[in-house]
Amino acid sequence: MVMKYVNWALRRQAEESDVPRCPSHKVEMKLRGIIGQPARFRWQTEEDYTYIYFCPVDKCNETRQIIRRKAQVPGGTDIPSRPVYARPNDR
Repeated sequence: MVMKYVNWALRRQAEESDVPRCPSHKVEMKLRGIIGQPARFRWQTEEDYTYIYFCPVDKCNETRQIIRRKAQVPGGTDIPSRPVYARPNDR
């Protein structure tokens, strides 16, 4: 990610793209879906996601799976208590 900004600052053209190319047709593949879940526990900061790409050319069965690690802030399991003004039945 940092190299992306360094290349931009130095006005270099990056040859590699995040999107894979079809080996048969040399076109960029399209994203079909993402498999994975955000971090579920407080001690986890990264999680693996599988990106599935397919070739958009008709009757081409080329697919590619790319595993990427994403860092995120995991959601806590503690539910905060609702304020009194949000609970009209408790007044």
